[in-house]
Amino acid sequence: MNRYQVIAMSSEMSGAMTISQLGWQRGGSSGSASGNYNNFKLYVGLASASELSNTYADNYIPGTRTLVYQTASQVMSTGPDEWMIIDLDTPFWYNGVDNVIVELEWVGGTNMFYTYMWETGVNRGLMNKTSVGAPTGTLSTKMSQLMFEGTMALEQNTFGYIKALWSF
Repeated sequence: MNRYQVIAMSSEMSGAMTISQLGWQRGGSSGSASGNYNNFKLYVGLASASELSNTYADNYIPGTRTLVYQTASQVMSTGPDEWMIIDLDTPFWYNGVDNVIVELEWVGGTNMFYTYMWETGVNRGLMNKTSVGAPTGTLSTKMSQLMFEGTMALEQNTFGYIKALWSF
């Protein structure tokens, strides 16, 4: 049973948008080329803080945690340095002001999908490898690179599709 939560700063986002896809960049050729995760769930929500606490629920602005994707078995696989993209079942409206929380839950599986990691300098990762139901986890200053894709909230005469790419 595993649970992983990370926080993206509003300054790293490209403004308000409807997030329709999330992606992780595979860490070169290190580790396994794919991982299979059982009972996989992906949540997105908003946070006002710029650093996570060790309690999952406390990190969200109340009422914003949204289940955006779930499957009985999720395969994460791609070539070295390529992006593993998930199309969300339910797009998430990001207001462009608050920080964004991405949370993964899964129960067992095989192998591990390795992503590029970066040192954030503050607690922006939270992991629990014991129980997806546990209210707390272990904080980390390292996190995976992540990409948000979606439609921006822009005037009609400007472009409407973006890729917000940042190290996560």
